[in-house]
Amino acid sequence: MLTIICGEDSIASRNYFLNQQKIFTEKGYEIVNIDYRLVLELDESEASSASLFTKKRIYFTSNLNKKVLKKLNVKTEKKIKDIITSNEIRLFDWEEETSARDLKSIKEIVIKELKPSQTIFKLLDSCYPGNLKQFITILKTISESTEDIFIFIMLARHMRNILITKLGERLPKLMSWQIAKLSNQAKYWKQENLINFYQGLHRIDVNSKTNRTPYSIKESLDILACYYLS
Repeated sequence: MLTIICGEDSIASRNYFLNQQKIFTEKGYEIVNIDYRLVLELDESEASSASLFTKKRIYFTSNLNKKVLKKLNVKTEKKIKDIITSNEIRLFDWEEETSARDLKSIKEIVIKELKPSQTIFKLLDSCYPGNLKQFITILKTISESTEDIFIFIMLARHMRNILITKLGERLPKLMSWQIAKLSNQAKYWKQENLINFYQGLHRIDVNSKTNRTPYSIKESLDILACYYLS
């Protein structure tokens, strides 16, 4: 059995992945973390063998979709399908910042997708000059239930895409309606201010990782927004 844990909310998906390890440990299973390169070597007899202290083995890996499933040949695809249909092998895979639609489509894979709340997208759409009040209000609301680091990651990624669009460069992985939406939001920004805002996000990232600021990520975003979105 293969379960893929994924979603744009990488923090929530990672926590879910780790929580599965905790749940199965409490049930008496042996947790085995393996490199994705070793997944094709999994054996039913080894997976089902019990020790003095545990029932069976549960395997956990990451990047299986990116590194293995999207590069299958006839032989390796058969092995993956054997794992999927096996009653003895149980494998969990974590895919960071990957939507279910981007996964390799193979029947009977169990997919657990952790999606961001719709409020985060409202926050991203509200990030433009002249819209300070709405941005601050949404940021305050969402920070009560969402980790600051996830809010920051989503905002930084979004503003990077707006900047790329503003500079006239292509975003090949996005659909036409997404690019049109970014272009519309980019019109509110002067290019210089947009570059400075994005550089401000970079400084927040560096300062938070090096403890160079007394402010939290959320407080730093408040300050940056007050300067550029008023």
